[in-house]
Amino acid sequence: MFKRHQNFALLILFLALFAFFSFFTRRFFSAPNIEDILSGYSFMAILAVGQAFPIMTRGLDLSIGSNVGLGAMILFDLDKVFHLPGWASIPISVTACALAGCVNGLLVTQLKLQPFVATLATLAAFRGTVYAVSGRQLYPELATQSVKDPWIRSLEGFLDIGHLTGLSRFVRLPSLPFSFLALLVVAVLAHVVLNRTRLGLNLKTVGGNPEAAHLAGVSVRRTQIVAYLACGLCAGIVAVLLVARFTTATEATGTGMELTTIAAAVIGGVTLRGGSGTVAGPILGAFLLGIILIGLTLMGISQFTQQILTGAILLGAVYYDRLTSDRQKSASGGVA
Repeated sequence: MFKRHQNFALLILFLALFAFFSFFTRRFFSAPNIEDILSGYSFMAILAVGQAFPIMTRGLDLSIGSNVGLGAMILFDLDKVFHLPGWASIPISVTACALAGCVNGLLVTQLKLQPFVATLATLAAFRGTVYAVSGRQLYPELATQSVKDPWIRSLEGFLDIGHLTGLSRFVRLPSLPFSFLALLVVAVLAHVVLNRTRLGLNLKTVGGNPEAAHLAGVSVRRTQIVAYLACGLCAGIVAVLLVARFTTATEATGTGMELTTIAAAVIGGVTLRGGSGTVAGPILGAFLLGIILIGLTLMGISQFTQQILTGAILLGAVYYDRLTSDRQKSASGGVA
């Protein structure tokens, strides 16, 4: 119940900021700008949903941005170097990212490394692998070539709501990018997993109390590995969508995404202490960051100030998470 109220408060804040930027900047409340927000931050929202899985188990995935870069470069190489059709290269790329997520899970569960240390190491390792397998490095002439496979290119497009509803004759409605539609699919599947399956219950049980979960017969290690696999799977989906959008992959693809996804998940109420979280929260958190950054850009605020503000928002979210966790513990102690 608490998380529902928290998501409702987050939604109110989102709408208030949306109204603020719409009033103070002319171009914010326009169909093209809304399309840009939906297109640009649907990627972050998908990654934030994936990041929520390991966080729920008291983990963290700092390598998610490097994993996106790895999946994107694999897809680029399969298309431009090996000339593999999209229907084959897309699942290979997504699977590679999911396996990279499994590597993180194995480092945490089998080697018993702290999630921060394990994923910090794979952040560097995956990024180094991107450079090692980069077709742009191995074949310099590919640096100026773009992906032309119809399967991949078809993933970058828009669903014209105005045309479908017949309202385009009266008003310019924003079109829905395919990346946003992919986000909706991911959100529905993640919601079902977290709220309608034993795996979802196990994720929250392990995050809430790993020792109690083990005594209850829950495979803690397997649950943690699946959480990191889910995070890698989301990274693979985003990698494919980014290649479809930009028709190429660079060695820097995905750089810096890890902090934004963690911020979005924590702002969305996925507590760093594990055991709780929703799907809607990280999505709202990602788009909240999106409208803040785009709104500040339209107001002429410098990028450096935006980065400082993003860090301040993350600190505030973590501090709020700690306060609410302490209050819940105090309330539970008082009831007991």
